[in-house]
Amino acid sequence: MTNNTKASKYFRERLEEFHYLLDGGDDLFCIIDANYCYVWANRAYLDVYGLQLEEIEERTVEDVVGAEYFRQTIKPRIDRCFAGEAQHYETEWNYAGLGLRKLLVRYYPIDLPHKPNTLLGAVITDVTEIRARDQELRKLAHITEQSPSPVAVTDLEGRIEYVNPAFERISGYSREELLGNTPASIQSGHTPETAYQELWETITAGKVWTGELQNRRKDGTLYWESEVISPLKDESGRITNYVAIKQDITALKEAEQALNRIAFEDPLTGLFNFVGFTRKMQKHIDQHGWPVTGALVTFNIARLRDINDAYGHEAGDWLLSRFGRRLKDLPGEQILAGRIGGDEFTLFILPAHGEALELYLNRLVESLSLPFQLASVNIEIELRLGYTRLGKRQRPIEDLLRESERALSLHRQDTSVPWVAYSKRIQKETQKRIELARELRLALAEDQFELHFQPKVDLATGTLIACEALIRWNHPTRGLISPGEFIPIAEQSQMIGPIGDWVLYRACQHLRDWRNAGLQPVRVAVNVSIIQFQRGDFASRVRTALDQSEVAPEELALEVTESVFERESAVLLNQMSVLRDMGVWLSLDDFGTGYSSLLYLQRYPFNEIKIDQGFVFKLLEDPFSRNIVEMVIMLAKALNAEVIAEGIESAEVRNALIEMGCRSGQGFFYSMPLEAEDFRWLLEQRSKLPLTTDPGH
Repeated sequence: MTNNTKASKYFRERLEEFHYLLDGGDDLFCIIDANYCYVWANRAYLDVYGLQLEEIEERTVEDVVGAEYFRQTIKPRIDRCFAGEAQHYETEWNYAGLGLRKLLVRYYPIDLPHKPNTLLGAVITDVTEIRARDQELRKLAHITEQSPSPVAVTDLEGRIEYVNPAFERISGYSREELLGNTPASIQSGHTPETAYQELWETITAGKVWTGELQNRRKDGTLYWESEVISPLKDESGRITNYVAIKQDITALKEAEQALNRIAFEDPLTGLFNFVGFTRKMQKHIDQHGWPVTGALVTFNIARLRDINDAYGHEAGDWLLSRFGRRLKDLPGEQILAGRIGGDEFTLFILPAHGEALELYLNRLVESLSLPFQLASVNIEIELRLGYTRLGKRQRPIEDLLRESERALSLHRQDTSVPWVAYSKRIQKETQKRIELARELRLALAEDQFELHFQPKVDLATGTLIACEALIRWNHPTRGLISPGEFIPIAEQSQMIGPIGDWVLYRACQHLRDWRNAGLQPVRVAVNVSIIQFQRGDFASRVRTALDQSEVAPEELALEVTESVFERESAVLLNQMSVLRDMGVWLSLDDFGTGYSSLLYLQRYPFNEIKIDQGFVFKLLEDPFSRNIVEMVIMLAKALNAEVIAEGIESAEVRNALIEMGCRSGQGFFYSMPLEAEDFRWLLEQRSKLPLTTDPGH
């Protein structure tokens, strides 16, 4: 499905909510996509062409009006409209059964969220009678009394000399109240003065002015009119009066405003969405100039998922809605608020003159962090906040948002501070990450990665029983780069999937090569990211790698960190079950450091649980770490899983683990990760580990 098709489908669904506004008028109204295809048309439009809605949605404009007329008259104006320039023009068309009609045609672009220039609205008004009345107004004045269109005649100063009953009805004023006054009595105050200036310049020059004005009824309610104002001339060609013929387009404007709300507002909170926020802030800057002292703040509600889990998603939505209201009620005219993500909000602020931004943020966080009362429950919230100062260097709104979001991301990682400000240091680090992400793609293409292997041993005998494959980046200028530096960037840049596949295939290739060399390989473990599972076909890709390398499934182990449970799903469980059934060894890595539960451990088919090295390091001096290790060993036995300790760096720790019932482990006491050739030598020798009793080896 193309983007235009998606946009059209989205728009048709929203039009169902407002079709009564568009079907109620006489104007012909239709929606056209960038391929000149109809998306929707109102009843008036369908009737003049004798079509049904399902018929016209299968056609292009050229199909309906003819190739020559489309190419010469319609297409150029549609193209200009998609380029962002609204079109107003008059034309003639010979309708079947209606004859030749004069038409006022208006095109305006419709922007959908993140889909600019995908749709346009076309409004076609039949102005045949209006134009005829322009010429014959003196002779046919009595007809205006019966006209459903409001009509007014003024003198050269704009004082009203005549209004018809339709004018009285729509304005709410009687003829007596209007005569002698100017149309200023019904002006809304919302129409720019430049519009009235253009109007007077046009009609005083003897030309016809066509446009739209918002007016106010006697009862204070607002309404929109499409107006045609013409000069009336005497026999000598001198202008004597002006006549205004109006049409109520309030319903059409309300539909247009409703569509704008869909496009630019967040429906849950009523705040601007991403598109609406950037447009509104840009408009503010265009009108008032670049606000040097301003700041863009982005923040999110921490642990909203816990609130959803505890009280339900309805409570979470209620909280977001109430939080949005709290943002709307912030004092100050120079505050612009938006919701740009699930639990992510943004504020454009201009602190009062002389006020320190930090003091302002203190008050802001304090007021926004107040608890919410849901029934009898007091819901505490905690905010994560990042901001960027606008300063003197002007840049696009999107760049400002990226800066504040980057600062917010850093605050999520370090909550010891109240907020994080975007800085040159962060900018340099961001640029470094971008460059590193680019180099990662190049590294994969140029085979700059290599695998090192850390032995896993039987603790009692030192016998080599398995190994863990660890990726290293042999950068052409920087040498070996630690995975701790490039793996987080790979995950952020979506490179972790291709890199993970490379590790899987290369590990299988090493197994095949060792076996072909007459060696007896041990099981090789590779680390797997949750992103690889989320792609949905990981189990089949593992099978392909095994088949192509002619490696038995039991020779491969997959190590998954317990953070995988944060995005636990039926798809994940199914893939892991398939892998287990294939015979692949499944290992739960870094147990005890993240988000896990006994329920997950019971449901997921792990063969092995690895004790995180953080607990192993402190095993001898920290009672808590020792208790955790004992608990993991007992838990593994209950689950009928093997247990392995990582991070063993001394004989004393090894002996303590053996006494506690742990039979397998890895760590620098036995061996650091070895290059492939060194590990191959180890397979050849089949020596006991460690190779030396020197603990510093």
